[in-house]
Amino acid sequence: MNAPNPPASDSTVDFSDLIAWYQSHCDDSWEHQYGVRLETLDNPGWLLTVDLIHTELEGHPMAPLQEGINPAGKPLAPRWLHCYVSENQFRGACDPTQVARLFREFDRFRRAALAL
Repeated sequence: MNAPNPPASDSTVDFSDLIAWYQSHCDDSWEHQYGVRLETLDNPGWLLTVDLIHTELEGHPMAPLQEGINPAGKPLAPRWLHCYVSENQFRGACDPTQVARLFREFDRFRRAALAL
């Protein structure tokens, strides 16, 4: 059985802010050790990992964003999201329908950190 289509607002992913941020750190050194990864999860879902080390975001905290998950970070609901910063990485995981939101949450974190 096929899963229902996600709402239109979650089906269009705008990578432009993340692309610009990534490109601004490509200095022929950083991108050889660090970067951005988007992976699929087996629960199912998506995982976005953004390395923050040697960027203007290194060391900036983020209050964890947890929706539809248990205290261990495991999904409890069909729609779930978990974003946090740990070990100089932004990490965001979500159900298959919210991948666009992962990118928006990274951008929200980036803008908040730069406003400090």
